[in-house]
Amino acid sequence: MGKTLYLECYSGISGDMTVGALLDLGAREEALREALEALPLNGYEITIGRTKKCGINACDFDVILEEEAHEHHGGKAHAHEHEAEHCHDHSHDHPHTHGPEAHDHHHDHVHRHYADIMHMLDEAPLKPEVRALAKKIFRIVGEAESRVHACPLEEVHFHETGAVDSIVDIVGAAACAVDLGITETYVSTIYEGQGHVWCQHGRIPVPAPAVAGIAAAEELDLAITNVSGEMVTPTGAAIAAALRTKKGLPKTFVIRKIGMGAGKKDFPHANLLRAMIIEPAMNAQPAGNAVEEPTRSVNADGDSQKNGSSAQEKSSSDETEDEIWVLETNLDDCTGEMMGLTMELLLAAGARDVNYTPIYMKKNRPACKLEVLCKEEKVSALEEVIFHQTTAIGLRKRKEVRRILPRKKETVMTPYGEVELKICTSAGETYIYPEYDSIRGLVQETGRSYQEIYQKAVEEAWKKRKND
Repeated sequence: MGKTLYLECYSGISGDMTVGALLDLGAREEALREALEALPLNGYEITIGRTKKCGINACDFDVILEEEAHEHHGGKAHAHEHEAEHCHDHSHDHPHTHGPEAHDHHHDHVHRHYADIMHMLDEAPLKPEVRALAKKIFRIVGEAESRVHACPLEEVHFHETGAVDSIVDIVGAAACAVDLGITETYVSTIYEGQGHVWCQHGRIPVPAPAVAGIAAAEELDLAITNVSGEMVTPTGAAIAAALRTKKGLPKTFVIRKIGMGAGKKDFPHANLLRAMIIEPAMNAQPAGNAVEEPTRSVNADGDSQKNGSSAQEKSSSDETEDEIWVLETNLDDCTGEMMGLTMELLLAAGARDVNYTPIYMKKNRPACKLEVLCKEEKVSALEEVIFHQTTAIGLRKRKEVRRILPRKKETVMTPYGEVELKICTSAGETYIYPEYDSIRGLVQETGRSYQEIYQKAVEEAWKKRKND
């Protein structure tokens, strides 16, 4: 089961803030470096460290270009995170700085068109999920730039976004999100500053035109604050839009882990992006208490009740219905390789589930039925994946109502290591399901059988619940 991410953007969002927050949340540095090393880029290095913003400890992710390394190591502040990605001269090839509110480094000036970026990502040996997410982010930025500059998407110069540091930010954010196993993402209202910032063409308003365009096209919620200056970059806005799968937040939820990503600018407030792994609060504690209390449950309306309630009351709190979209198409001329890749890309693009069923079509032709489950906001994107990656020339889609059991994730310690569990309830009954990936990892580490570790995990989970 994938993880749910909540991005709290109360100090805006940018690429390096996002990478820092996801690293702090637990994304592996080696997964980040593996993705970056797959790109045909050089002339840069990344640094990962710690810093404090208004006394709050946070991860500081930075991309240092060779041309600016002497300034960085000589003590000059490096601050590329809130660059004016949307507005740079196409023809100059000399280092430059912005105006009075400028940042302190010089950017790589290899200008790339949209097609160049897509080709680079297609040819790089990236994980399919990382590639798909990175391309989605670039597409969102590119479409916004094409609207701002009134030119076709294929002719858009990515300017700063095509520079090394921004490519690293985008691919790095995609790699970290995939490594964390993120499948659902909530994004808060995104706070932005006001006024003007300098770019190569002059002073432009805040929010920057590309940021405003992304917010409009992707229906991101913006809030303009009294802060002077730019808090949201086009890259940051595009990452938020690409990751987001849900609007709003659950009425109640449990925070499982928190990551802090530092911005480079100093504002009166803490310049941080806070990322959290959250879960629906099945056993949510009443507001004001710090520790989750397992003896309470929460119904679909967010109302808390004690476990001493009647069976009828428990049944009503355990039953949750929502809507899911089903996409289907029959494929009789797709190779196994095409179908395998399509499944990976569909899941990376936000599908809840993907499956193939063997069928026979007319003329007794063996085929497979592709079925995709998704939320309504993902229908269009997933249709594009199906038509682009398979031989399908049509599909069926419908909205269905489903009943889902409330569930939460827990971990238990076994003699073989820690195991993640999924805990579900229905009509007062509790069901415990160890997670496959967690068991699989311990099988590989210990050499024990899957069944042995699975049974031990369930046993330890029941012991833990009785002790609690």
